[in-house]
Amino acid sequence: MDELKQLFKELFILLEQNGDSSYSSQMKILERVLKIIDGDGDDLEKFSQVACEYKKLFLPKSGLSEFYVWKDELAERKKINDTLETIKKRLW
Repeated sequence: MDELKQLFKELFILLEQNGDSSYSSQMKILERVLKIIDGDGDDLEKFSQVACEYKKLFLPKSGLSEFYVWKDELAERKKINDTLETIKKRLW
């Protein structure tokens, strides 16, 4: 659960720093996920709830499936988007 929590925190921070208001619903989902992880209950129950919330992040034509960070500086843009892809792959 510690790694899962860390990955969701990193995703939250990345989205908070680079997203706009159109991603507010995804931010709320990430906040719920972090509350679930920190909440009471056994890990299996938490994992099931987190998996359900995670799927909501990648709805067709919205959500994080289309999220990409654009920065004028190529190295910075590449670093942020590589980090995003790594987090998404680890969570999947």
